[in-house]
Amino acid sequence: MSTDPDIATFLEYSGRMMNVNDLFANWEEEFVDDMAALRIDSIKESFRRGFAKSLGGQITPRDYEKATDWEFESPEELHDHLKALWAKFYGDADPAESLN
Repeated sequence: MSTDPDIATFLEYSGRMMNVNDLFANWEEEFVDDMAALRIDSIKESFRRGFAKSLGGQITPRDYEKATDWEFESPEELHDHLKALWAKFYGDADPAESLN
């Protein structure tokens, strides 16, 4: 598992908000809304950077699976999942821009 603090933040909040065993209708929208409502900007920024780094391949399916209980057959399948989730959070924003 990564020791990068941004990735740790991303995995922590992903684990809290979207564990596959606790999902409910509209979970994606609630996750987006809850993260947007966070009052601590440093956490929101760390989450976004960790999300971008994860999309850039800095986590393994195993890392994500441990945090969320989701299962992926390959890094590509995880990437597709993260890419779709990124679009719900940040629209068509380039993840690389979050790393600057």
